Amino acid sequence: MLGGNEFILVIASGFTSAWLISNGWTICGAIMFIACISKFRELRGHKEIEAPEDLHVIIIGSGVSGICMGRKLNEIGVKFTILEKSSDLGGTWYDNFYPGVACDVPSHLYSFSDYMNPSWSRAFSKGKEIHQYLKRAASSFGVYPNVVFNKRVESCTWNQESCKWTVKTTDGSQYIANFIITGSGGLHVPRLPNFKGQESFKGPAFHTALWDATFQPKGKKIAVIGTGASAVQAVPGLVELGAAELKVFQRTPAWVPPRLDYKYPEFVKTMFKLFPFTNTLHRWFFFWRSELRFRLLFTEDAWLTKKLSGWIHGQVKSYYYHAIKNKDLCKKLIPKFSMGCKRITPSDTYLQAFNEDHVHLITDKIEEITETGIKTSDGVNHEVDAIIYAIGFDLQKSARPFIQIGVDGKDMAETWGDTPGAYLGIVHQQNPNYFMLLGPGTGLGHNSIIYMIECQANYTIDAIKKFVKSGARSMAVKESVTSSYLDWCQENMKGKVFANNNSCVGWYRNDRGINWTLWPLDLVTYWWMTLKCNLEDYSLKY
Repeated sequence: MLGGNEFILVIASGFTSAWLISNGWTICGAIMFIACISKFRELRGHKEIEAPEDLHVIIIGSGVSGICMGRKLNEIGVKFTILEKSSDLGGTWYDNFYPGVACDVPSHLYSFSDYMNPSWSRAFSKGKEIHQYLKRAASSFGVYPNVVFNKRVESCTWNQESCKWTVKTTDGSQYIANFIITGSGGLHVPRLPNFKGQESFKGPAFHTALWDATFQPKGKKIAVIGTGASAVQAVPGLVELGAAELKVFQRTPAWVPPRLDYKYPEFVKTMFKLFPFTNTLHRWFFFWRSELRFRLLFTEDAWLTKKLSGWIHGQVKSYYYHAIKNKDLCKKLIPKFSMGCKRITPSDTYLQAFNEDHVHLITDKIEEITETGIKTSDGVNHEVDAIIYAIGFDLQKSARPFIQIGVDGKDMAETWGDTPGAYLGIVHQQNPNYFMLLGPGTGLGHNSIIYMIECQANYTIDAIKKFVKSGARSMAVKESVTSSYLDWCQENMKGKVFANNNSCVGWYRNDRGINWTLWPLDLVTYWWMTLKCNLEDYSLKY
């Protein structure tokens, strides 16, 4: 429901947009109008429905997606169970606790749109603070009683006769559900290395997502393999914890613009708490700035991008030369490809870490792992006490973390091949009564993934409400609808820096160059397309 301050803000936004349009400021007015509608949708809540007593939903995962979905099912009065593989909720913010772990999205944007936190300590919060926020949200939403911990899903199988799913977990438990909603995340299966001789290394070696809680970096010589998002955070974190020597093994440099992080003064947090509309305006600023950034950085064929791209790249390169003392080293750290081709990893401390005498950049190719360290192509054996793998995640395994048998009796791993796809990234024709949050083609490189999840959750709730009202037993999206949508996605990938740039190879695309991981447009477009579920897109079985 709308609170008093929020109601006033939305009404004021509506009048402002009308005034702007009437006075010729059409684009500004349209943006404000969309924001106004969006706010109504975010805060209106969902009314309870008269669901059958035996209707039951299984949610897989209790991260942001699971918490968001559980809250909305509570609102409409549908019973559900969340199966969580870990011993606590929070998803990636519970699993990842390596030094320096934080979010690259501003805190006030990386939060639920109608459960904003006025007390974020920083512009970009650390992982522990985000995890605590999610736990408070789960408690406030009444989600905790429905979570069953330490239940890793092994398989989901559709029964065509009963129109129900059978979910089996690795401990032998079995659950029956009318609907399955997956919230297992898009990046949750660590990509493990396969270097020659890596088993021979005598010291500790682990992935950032599998951090050894007993490991003490102080006084140790440490190798970090990789320069992606985790490495950009972990390297200065390890420096801060007193590593005696740090060697960063770089295959491809990353774009690391300044993050511009800062602490929020107490008076600002007090203002956000006493006057919630100021918090909302603050969030809107970050949202629309992010949407503008999509047009400036990611759309290569846009007139504005062509005009400003060179200037933006020049500004970031200037930041590199300002941050790094050694200019020859600086050149090695500046990418040759356009920003947005691979994930942008902002930081105020990563580049500066290389100014320390005990931090070294290694660009020679790794030949093998030895008992005492890492041997590179120049013949040098870099002796280290520990190896940290910051090499990202396995997207294919993350997209299908368990066996999933649908209508055709095939595992989705076989059906999808190397290019997973789904209508709106949410539903697939072989899986009736099955919804995916953060499914294929819904990743973002410019805005808050939490808002993306909220759009998907709202679409799913609308689908379940209409399904219950129809009296059907199952609903499956039509194959023609999925096919047309996926063709539309690939058409809209054209002209995007993350799809057509051959100067770099990133995890966004498969080996055939197809980008099946990212949403190709801005977030407002996705919000509009998921505003409601059209049952005409589905085949219903009664």
